[in-house]
Amino acid sequence: MHKIHICYVISSLSNQGPPNVLFNIVKYMDFDKFEVSIITLVEEQKVSRIEEFRALPIKVIQLFPNSTPNALKMFKALWKTVKQLQPDILHTHCPRSMFLVPLLPKRYKKVETVHIYPGIQQKVMYGKLKGQIVIWLSHFFTKRMDLPIACSESVAQSYWDEQHFQMMSIPNGCSLPLWKRDNKQKAIMRKQLGMRSDLQYFIFIGRFSQEKNPDFIIKGFEALQNKYKNIGLVLLGDGELYNQVITHSNDRILIPGFKSNVYDYLVASDYYISASDVEGLANTLLESMTVGLPCVLSDIPSHQEVIVKAERPFGFLFNNKKLEELLTAMERVLTIDVEETAEYIQRIFVKYYTARHMSEKYQEEYSKLLIKR
Repeated sequence: MHKIHICYVISSLSNQGPPNVLFNIVKYMDFDKFEVSIITLVEEQKVSRIEEFRALPIKVIQLFPNSTPNALKMFKALWKTVKQLQPDILHTHCPRSMFLVPLLPKRYKKVETVHIYPGIQQKVMYGKLKGQIVIWLSHFFTKRMDLPIACSESVAQSYWDEQHFQMMSIPNGCSLPLWKRDNKQKAIMRKQLGMRSDLQYFIFIGRFSQEKNPDFIIKGFEALQNKYKNIGLVLLGDGELYNQVITHSNDRILIPGFKSNVYDYLVASDYYISASDVEGLANTLLESMTVGLPCVLSDIPSHQEVIVKAERPFGFLFNNKKLEELLTAMERVLTIDVEETAEYIQRIFVKYYTARHMSEKYQEEYSKLLIKR
């Protein structure tokens, strides 16, 4: 039986959003039906998952393990490697791959995972002018893929609303295990992580950047901390706002920097909080659901998409331009019965957001795409 050869193309396998989504797709792949290759385009970052990928029955090819070449050199190397591999499908997961893969011959079917609707994030990352060019190019190449797939219902809806372009969605999934609530384990974890036993912790996980608004979360916490003596805040991450954020560190606001043991911090925390201006479908939100954390979320489409899946409240939305709305949402979530709500959140997660379910949906679409050919 001929296996379908999928070749994923991605900048690197660093421990962040798109590579984590890719890992969860590949982890649950039916290797009796699919052959898998991954091509990376630039050198790995300090915190990489490449060894975890290599432990799977797949081929990982690093085109430039020690450098980041110019676009022409990168394209030539990519073309040469793809010709050697002869995959059935090329699947892109980053702007670099999205811009290069459509230029390869038409005999390769081309799939793209759209991790975010192009807009605010691109302008923050690249500046206004370069960011706008990246946005235009993103739309141009996405519309020329054989199968663009949105990482959430809300990203697909944004493409329809803004571009009148229809694409299917396969929501991101998470492979973390469901945490069986154990207060003794939680207490031990808190002690190990330097968290106080007498506080209820809100946890933020993400890049310390303008569009994630970690400073706004701190502002909200500081406005409530005198009224609620039993709350704390943990901010995990790094980024251009780190030096600004770290000045707020104290015994109730912990800022340990970027950490790879996110799950430990989630287990030790009580509530998940995000004030992002834009998200595709945040992996960290899904990870928090495996632990059963009630949430406080900015009122953006991808957060709305998760909240509306529930028939009873397990979190609250707020306008991230209005401090009073953030304060109200934080106060409301403190009234939730955490024990009872945690089990409900985990049931919502299992129904909609497991990595296995996501991977199986992708595999179905790969097979359909080749049948069409």
